[in-house]
Amino acid sequence: MLAIPTRILPSSNDWAAVSEELPRAPGPGQRLRGVPSQRDWEEVTGDRAFRQLAGGLLDALEIAPPAIAPPAWLLSFFGLPGSWLPSKRFSEFGLIYPWRPLRAATYLAEILTPSLPVTAPAWLPDAVTWPFLHPSRIRQRPDHNGNGTSHPREAWFFVNGILTNDAIAQLNAAYLAYMFHRPITLVQNSTGGLVEDLAECALDKAFGATGEAATKAFPPIYDALKDPDKERVVVVAHSQGTIIAGVVLRFMRLLYARGKEQARARAQTGREARLARAGAEPEDVAPDDMPLDPTDFDALTDGEVAKLELYCFANCATQMPYLNESFEGRPIPWIESFGNQFDIVARLGALAPHPVERGVMIQGPRYERKGAWGHLLNEHYLRGIERAQKDGRKRGPKRESTDPYVLINEVKHPDAEVPRLFRYINGGSPPPGPGEPEPAAQQPLRNGQRTPTRTTRPGAPKAGASAQPVGDGGPPARATSRARPKRRA
Repeated sequence: MLAIPTRILPSSNDWAAVSEELPRAPGPGQRLRGVPSQRDWEEVTGDRAFRQLAGGLLDALEIAPPAIAPPAWLLSFFGLPGSWLPSKRFSEFGLIYPWRPLRAATYLAEILTPSLPVTAPAWLPDAVTWPFLHPSRIRQRPDHNGNGTSHPREAWFFVNGILTNDAIAQLNAAYLAYMFHRPITLVQNSTGGLVEDLAECALDKAFGATGEAATKAFPPIYDALKDPDKERVVVVAHSQGTIIAGVVLRFMRLLYARGKEQARARAQTGREARLARAGAEPEDVAPDDMPLDPTDFDALTDGEVAKLELYCFANCATQMPYLNESFEGRPIPWIESFGNQFDIVARLGALAPHPVERGVMIQGPRYERKGAWGHLLNEHYLRGIERAQKDGRKRGPKRESTDPYVLINEVKHPDAEVPRLFRYINGGSPPPGPGEPEPAAQQPLRNGQRTPTRTTRPGAPKAGASAQPVGDGGPPARATSRARPKRRA
């Protein structure tokens, strides 16, 4: 059911046994540089007891007196009845439109039929494999204008939550593209049915297991961090997607620790320390069932991790710490969490009533919407942000506030009076923080829009040169007319 690599996550959590299987440096008897310690290994694999998971769940369910608790639990997921009207754009309740009965029937079949997150053999027809095999997929969603190449200096990812089939995931990605005017890479965490989804959440959350969705989410995010042309890598996660993001972050910790060790070795020896691989080169990472192996990836540097921004809705992860709390005056990666007060799932993580007792540690600003019910991303989270902060086509938030949320850890984050995520609304962009590159310059176009132009870098053409400015990712503008030949006298 779950793709758990025994080489990386052994049941015994015995780091000494695992380190024997890792490749060694070229010299005889030399150990691989950058191998994390026993303490690092325990942080990566997770060491949270099942009783803490059960206790956290009981805490989360305490949203109403016992006499009315079961109905309150349903409202915690589906929201108040006023949000159930399917007439609103991007609403998940639109699945019950009477004129699209096949879509509703397909969704019910996929969440009620137990299935496995396994890629079907090529020789089996889809009609046979569809009900029982639902592997996670990587899909591309263009921006609100149907442009898949806008904002070429950024990479945006979305990881969905439980009980989400392709139709719901596409609906979520469409609303994100509409809100933030960015193309989205959708990491579709396909549902395996209620039982399988909950079991996968429990294993990932309590024991740090690397589920099938995490093995497919990590490679494209890693590639974006390694891309020198990308300045920001934004990951939006919801519900179970936040647990997957936490697993991805823990895997990054291994590569980041290796990078720090290699940097120290270079400083001591004055020469490049290159990681040796055993046997053949790693295969090309693709969204398949191949388990993650840290030796397949090069180390991550401070500058690469500094590109990463995590925005988590209904964050139910257990551990989501910074990889470095002070890099050029700021923590990396940037993490923000949003939760509704009566969302049970959010109360398992970012809004946990007793986080210390339950082993929950989520860093970064945490925002709570007081008095709010519901768990659905579009209807109960993004809808409120749109109403409070989206002002027509104006770039950035409508007002300089956390509305409709309240910052609940203001003491630790006094400067987070406006969520950084809000700065991206309608194609806006946050101001650069400490150590970040300057934002792209803006040049007006004939149609009244504005397009970013990269600031001059060493070796780049200066202003006034013949090179065309870089736009929102489209091809350079071609001349609309040619020079006319001079007339003869």
